[in-house]
Amino acid sequence: MNFPAYLDRRKSFTYGVIGIGIVLALWWLLTYPFFEERVVVRTETGTVMVEELDEISGEMVRIRRPAYEEVAGVERRAIVNPPALDTPQRTFRDAWMLLTDPGGGRPSLLDHIFWSTLRIVAGFLISSLLAVPLGIAMALYPRLRATISPIISFLRPLPSIAWVPLALIWLGAGEAQKLAIIFMGSFSAALIYTIEATLRVDPILVRAARNLGVSEGQLLGKVLLPAALPSIVSGLKVVMAIGWTCVISAEIVGTQKGLGSLIWNSREISKTSWVLVGMASISAMVLLLDTLFHVIEKKLLPWVFIEGRRS
Repeated sequence: MNFPAYLDRRKSFTYGVIGIGIVLALWWLLTYPFFEERVVVRTETGTVMVEELDEISGEMVRIRRPAYEEVAGVERRAIVNPPALDTPQRTFRDAWMLLTDPGGGRPSLLDHIFWSTLRIVAGFLISSLLAVPLGIAMALYPRLRATISPIISFLRPLPSIAWVPLALIWLGAGEAQKLAIIFMGSFSAALIYTIEATLRVDPILVRAARNLGVSEGQLLGKVLLPAALPSIVSGLKVVMAIGWTCVISAEIVGTQKGLGSLIWNSREISKTSWVLVGMASISAMVLLLDTLFHVIEKKLLPWVFIEGRRS
């Protein structure tokens, strides 16, 4: 077996379609009404006179009580029923409605996608522009690394939603608050990926460059950075996906536009079809941005793709 092994694009696409088909089939099986269940409904039809024992006097008395009629019927049920999980047909119908005519003055699906993507890209760029230079500096200077590492170790485990109260207090419910939450959720990961990528540069390359008499600036620009850049870029692709996990936390308050807002508000009204549409939209945007990232990566790191080592 060859390792690493890759499939050509046609086979990758085919297997991807098969995987999606399996998920859709399982979804359909879970929500299709295979089972029949007898349902009994009691309906009030009027009143009747009945004899009951009076608790005070101990005598039988006649009183008027409501009369009921039992109506039996058959209801078809699935393994998972709405509102727990909507059917594929209803979800696709609601997705089209959100895309074309959400009604009630609500933003369309494209509006939600646009605002979430704008926030994610802005937060990602800010965190990356700060984390990458700082990460390289921390890798090069152990004193700086020892000083900042405890702070990063404290911040890194905190989920993005933990920053919501402080961001609201400090920045209000505007766009700055949302960017801050995405930034705090992405910065630590980007910094750690950069530090690790720089520290893992082969020391032999550094010693060879020094033996050739390169300056410190040339060592950084021609040896360390090109050697670490592939791992840094790979880490930033993961950071981009992490940023999307922060979008729900960033958009749960103070906005009606954004996929996080769509998912959160739909949860409150038990509209699972809209929740699924929001989740699918996030996955689609991650895939689209990852593809764009891949194109940029090929332009930025052409030596990594020589001889088909990576597709």
